Amino acid sequence: MLNYEYSILRGVSVRMKKMTAGFIAGALLMVSAQALGSSSSLVGKKIQAEYTLTVYGKKLADSAIVIDGKSYAPVRAIGELAGYNVSVAGRNISLNEKSTVSPGKSADKGGNAVIAPVPVFTPESGSTVTRTKINAIDNKIDTVVDSILTTSSALKADPDNTDLKSKLNQYKEEYAELLEQKEAELEK
Repeated sequence: MLNYEYSILRGVSVRMKKMTAGFIAGALLMVSAQALGSSSSLVGKKIQAEYTLTVYGKKLADSAIVIDGKSYAPVRAIGELAGYNVSVAGRNISLNEKSTVSPGKSADKGGNAVIAPVPVFTPESGSTVTRTKINAIDNKIDTVVDSILTTSSALKADPDNTDLKSKLNQYKEEYAELLEQKEAELEK
């Protein structure tokens, strides 16, 4: 009798091990399927809202969208505006720092527009006339930078527009000239 009870218990034990293993395998499959589902692509999802992007007071041609309560902004437009070279290779987007150029030069090796840093005016330097001239130049620089940003944004929407390309080059040249004027005033 003892052997019979032991074999029954042993059979239950083996069956229980198989059931437990099956339960664990099923649970793992369910969890991994849910994990795959949660990391699915946004392709085909409904856009819930669209937002206008404004940088330095200027509206960009590209807009941000909202899907499932998260906002998505155009990487290229924001990356280039922040001063990065944006490149796409396959399904990877890379943001790399642009090399700066000296005033008078308007493009780096890749032909990308580069806006060089504006020299800083300190209150101790120069006379009142010089300060007034520098403030006027700074205002012109702000206007030209706004024009560069606006034209660049419009050029992204219509990349074959030769009028926009020539306007952009004129603004870059004007920007370089203004920087040279400011440098000359700061040296006085």
